[in-house]
Amino acid sequence: MTKKHFIKLVGLVLALLLIVSAGGCSLNSYSVEELKAIYPKVFENSLSEELYYWKETVNASDHTSWKTCNVFAEIDKKYEVIRDENGELANMKIDVLEEYNKKNVYKALCGKSSGNDGDKNYLFENDFDDAGNAVNYRKSEMTPQDYVNSDSFKNKYSLAAMLKEFEYLTVDDMIFDIDNDLMEHKGKTIKFSFAVTDEYLERYKAEFGEDSVFSGSKYATMEFAYDRFASIVIYAEEKLGGGISADKEIYKLETVYYGPIVNMPSYDAQPWVNA
Repeated sequence: MTKKHFIKLVGLVLALLLIVSAGGCSLNSYSVEELKAIYPKVFENSLSEELYYWKETVNASDHTSWKTCNVFAEIDKKYEVIRDENGELANMKIDVLEEYNKKNVYKALCGKSSGNDGDKNYLFENDFDDAGNAVNYRKSEMTPQDYVNSDSFKNKYSLAAMLKEFEYLTVDDMIFDIDNDLMEHKGKTIKFSFAVTDEYLERYKAEFGEDSVFSGSKYATMEFAYDRFASIVIYAEEKLGGGISADKEIYKLETVYYGPIVNMPSYDAQPWVNA
């Protein structure tokens, strides 16, 4: 390319940038109308996934809590799930952990466990005392497929349960006047900030009989990756005194669609042999 042609090309690029900036957006901008089109599809895609790992953090005024759930199975080199001869996910395992006020309170593991009588599927559960020691060990013969289909799992640990409110929320319930970078579209990632309307908070409480997770919030930031839900962080305004305030993170949910390897205990080894 000659120097003359190069200068012309640079001039065209600069002119394009000036036109875009004059229109009040950037090359990575994303419109509300585009978000309306993709928003329902993102949750549909997420809820169709069989494997997922989520982490929820709550910083409420009277407590903190932290929960994780990992639904694991074997995948091949193309990152596709491997199924056994019955069509079920190969080597499926589930790992759940709950923490309250920085202390573990509950743990569950479900999957194939090895012992002297061969491999068996078990749900292992235990609680924790005030000192953080594991107590109340119990086990039940149960396949991981039966566990994820049980009401106790579906109502509390399934991805559908975790995404219930955010799927219920619509783009029309959002207020986009938080800052100048409302929506960013970079590659396979979409990130946007918003507040929710008072009408939404009232509707949610009337519909479900409980406060929305957005109640008392100032704004939230949500992120999608590869057309699936990735994270949401909800902020509230915290008064620091002297007329000073800061944004405090009160809720966070992060999701990926393949978590770490889950290791199962032996059903006839301590502390499970007599559980």
